[in-house]
Amino acid sequence: MNPAGSPLSRRSLLRGGLGIGAMALGGSALLSGCSSGAGGTTAADGTTAVNYQLSWLPTTEHSGSWIASDRGFYRDGGLTVNFLNGGPNTSPDTVVMSGKALVGGSNADVVSKAITQGADLTVFGTRFQKSPFSILSLADNPIRSPQEMVGRKIGVAAINETAFNLLLKINNIDPASVDVVPVQFDPSPVTNREVDGQVVFVINEPTQLEAKGIPTHTFLFADHGYAVFSGVYFAKRKTVEENADQLAAFLRAERRGWEANIADPRLGTDLTVDVFGKDQGFDRAQQLLESQTLPRIMITPDTDTSGLLTLPPALIEQNIETLRANGLEVTAEQLFSTSILEML
Repeated sequence: MNPAGSPLSRRSLLRGGLGIGAMALGGSALLSGCSSGAGGTTAADGTTAVNYQLSWLPTTEHSGSWIASDRGFYRDGGLTVNFLNGGPNTSPDTVVMSGKALVGGSNADVVSKAITQGADLTVFGTRFQKSPFSILSLADNPIRSPQEMVGRKIGVAAINETAFNLLLKINNIDPASVDVVPVQFDPSPVTNREVDGQVVFVINEPTQLEAKGIPTHTFLFADHGYAVFSGVYFAKRKTVEENADQLAAFLRAERRGWEANIADPRLGTDLTVDVFGKDQGFDRAQQLLESQTLPRIMITPDTDTSGLLTLPPALIEQNIETLRANGLEVTAEQLFSTSILEML
């Protein structure tokens, strides 16, 4: 667990190897195992119990799910959804392929890599239209674009090197023109001015600093050619074909939950800190800032037209181009299915 004054960072947990158990949606009882309710089990109230393997720990980045549970949106669709919490030791694609979860959460690059290795998976929606990867800098010394990194010191953790190098490649920037400094997983090199900028998730490290009253500036990789859906919903292709009604009910509830959280980010924050992540020692102020930042990567002109969680055709093609630039040879037909969204 993390002290309340030191918010959990995705990179710090990757470093520390922390793993946690699974929590039942709609209550605080821990699941005894992750096989029950993978898809099709009848719950006591007559709803269909299904398992959802989360992409990460129970932070506010899952606020829509918390609200869908708390307000009965899943139940309205005939479902009882059980959370299987994620973490650095969890591979959601493996869990879904094993049949232990009906739905998984991950990123498009992770699912595409699994597909290239033989997994019969498909993405049927996405929480985040834009990747949360960003460059963090101080507000009094901002870095506003990839071009402004030239000649500057940029902190890059080992796990983020692939994404950073791809950003440089997409923007035709010579890697030798950027002074890359190895860093760990906290933003102190930026605050100590050891580096001018650092690769971070826009919903994590910047909100940690803002919660401490430190003004920051960030630019998203996604605004400079790096198109990779993050927080995608995926399932076996067979599930999309044979359990379409269940997946549509699930996605409909998720959308309603996210709409509620965007209208009032405190909803997801309170459910995270007080219920679903209550044992994690989260800092409420930081989690609220994270919840308030989520619309930046969730709302676009496409979602204004087609609704949250959508998979816009043009952005699908941009994802495929980015993934191929990273050596992942998948087609749009292999990786994505819009059939469930069309049912909403």
